[in-house]
Amino acid sequence: MGNMTRILRGGTVLLMLALLGGCMTSPFGANRGVAPNLFPPQAVMKSGDYRGFFAQNVAALKSCSQPDACAQAHFNLSFLYCYGKSPYYNPPKALRHISQLEAEAPQSPWAAEAMVWRDLILRQMREQGLLRRSARESLKSKQADLANKAAEEKNWQVDRQMLQDEIKSKDQMIQQLSKQLQGSRKIDLEMEKKEKGLLH
Repeated sequence: MGNMTRILRGGTVLLMLALLGGCMTSPFGANRGVAPNLFPPQAVMKSGDYRGFFAQNVAALKSCSQPDACAQAHFNLSFLYCYGKSPYYNPPKALRHISQLEAEAPQSPWAAEAMVWRDLILRQMREQGLLRRSARESLKSKQADLANKAAEEKNWQVDRQMLQDEIKSKDQMIQQLSKQLQGSRKIDLEMEKKEKGLLH
């Protein structure tokens, strides 16, 4: 029974040490299991406070004195200008902030990520430009088709008018011929009467 008591006491002490150890913070394990914030705009994507994030980064950009300190503000502003759900969406402004970031702090970890964004933004702008050009060409083609149809309809109306005029002219000619025919029948009838009168 003494051995059993000793084992239980030892187990209890180990369990208490384990519990206490779990509550204490270690300098080596403080961030274990928690990912560092590698993408600062992540918080604003969740909260939706784009206005506050914008004001904070504009202020940070105005007050920073070192290029490396300004790099994150440029990065965050370029995010606001190139993220489609942001009310500040404006790709050309995003490109300006990315260019400033690359020029002022080329060694910054934000510069490499911003370069990827720049390529994506440029590709998207090219695609949008192609879409706009295609839409303009399609619109021109539709306008040309409408103009052609209008011209065809006008030609058709002219042809129709000419045909109506021709039909009217032929109707008039038929009426004249009918009158002449009736006149010649009258003459024929009169001549027959005269012939019969001469014969009797």
